[in-house]
Amino acid sequence: MGKRIRKVPPKDAFRDAILMNTETYFDYLGRMKKIALSMFEWQNLPPSMNARFLEMCLFYNGQAALLYDDDFGYMNTMAADGGYINIYGLPTEIQCYSYRFNQRRTLYMTDTGEEKGKECILVMNNYERIPTCSTVNLFAYRLAEAQRTADVNIKAQRTPVLITTDQKQYFTLKKMYEEYDGNTPAIFADKNVITPDALKALKTDAPFIAQDIMDYKREIWNEFLTYMGISNLSEKRERMISNEVDSNNELVNLNLQALLIPRKEACKQFNEKYGLMGDKAIDVKVRSDLYNIVKQFESVTDAYHEDKRQEELVEEGVEDV
Repeated sequence: MGKRIRKVPPKDAFRDAILMNTETYFDYLGRMKKIALSMFEWQNLPPSMNARFLEMCLFYNGQAALLYDDDFGYMNTMAADGGYINIYGLPTEIQCYSYRFNQRRTLYMTDTGEEKGKECILVMNNYERIPTCSTVNLFAYRLAEAQRTADVNIKAQRTPVLITTDQKQYFTLKKMYEEYDGNTPAIFADKNVITPDALKALKTDAPFIAQDIMDYKREIWNEFLTYMGISNLSEKRERMISNEVDSNNELVNLNLQALLIPRKEACKQFNEKYGLMGDKAIDVKVRSDLYNIVKQFESVTDAYHEDKRQEELVEEGVEDV
């Protein structure tokens, strides 16, 4: 028997578009996840603990657990509510679980003298224990939708003319269009073959709005950075008034503190529970490069105030001494 020839299915434009939509979404999602998971630097964690896994738990689940185990030593795990709700709306017990580990621990509130292996510290992504991933998914979807809309609009610029004719004149008109597409200065046709009524051209020029869409994309991206507490001065300084600069700066800082403070409180409880002090005490801080971005933004704000002060002095006829 001869070899069976596998038929290659024809190219499906709709299928390819759906695939590109999905790839674009996951591309933006991946970019934002890298930023979210790299924002904080955990200091002095024992070798048995893992900062990457800790941030992943907070990103996906909104909370994590810090504890001590006789077999694993100090460790961090995923966390699920257990027991009942105390007067502060927190669970009295935490189910601490991970790969090859699953224990229920009492939630540490204050130092009661309990043994190391009976309590755990709850780390919150924010005070509401909301995962970051849910909001990041929304931003990724909006960015992907904007980018794919821009792609379609740009592609629409490539086919501005639709020519309709009958079958008899198809090849003649096809040759004429090839001459037109090749920038031929003059095209000649048989008047007995091509008549004005037989040739109809329908203009389908799509307005070029890709630049507006890209501006919209920048607004979404900057909104994401603000949500994460990362400085993003998107407009030129001379186009912004002082109140707008200060307002954005305050919002960025508030969002950053909403993530940082619960992490620092968990570090404080961990150190209290296990008696860690000095260079053995754990801590968390914003990564130095992110901190520099925030400080740079603050310097821009200060420079803006100084420029405004100089302008006011000039208008009043007073020279700065």
